Amino acid sequence: MKRIAFGLVVVAFGLMSVALAQQTGPAIRGVWKVVEVNGGNEGTITSPQPGLYIFSDKHYSMMRVTGTKPRPKFESNAKATDAEKVATYDGLFAQSGTYEISGSTITTRPLVAKAEFPVTGPPVKAEIKIDGNTLWWTAPGGQVLKFTRVE
Repeated sequence: MKRIAFGLVVVAFGLMSVALAQQTGPAIRGVWKVVEVNGGNEGTITSPQPGLYIFSDKHYSMMRVTGTKPRPKFESNAKATDAEKVATYDGLFAQSGTYEISGSTITTRPLVAKAEFPVTGPPVKAEIKIDGNTLWWTAPGGQVLKFTRVE
């Protein structure tokens, strides 16, 4: 009888551990601020323009101003020149969708994006490394983004 009771206690703790692990979700969950960019068309930027990547348990949202030049400032889209609109569009990375993590690989599937090709194209795989409140994201082309957790 004692063995059965002990076995039930072990099983109960095991089930509670699994439930708690599922509740905490992946370590990437939270809000991450871009703090460094290395490689790609942007080269090395140690003080990048604003960028936030937000992860819930299954969904993400990514927005980042790319490059080193500030985007044009204008009062409204109706008053912006075509050149200002193009510079603004070209200087922004934006998409949201679902993601999965397997080992150190994250696979993103955009549901909405600045342009249509990420949504209709194949899922994108990147390599990630998380150490405490620091995230390194290596994109398929080799560009590495470094983030710090803000929430």
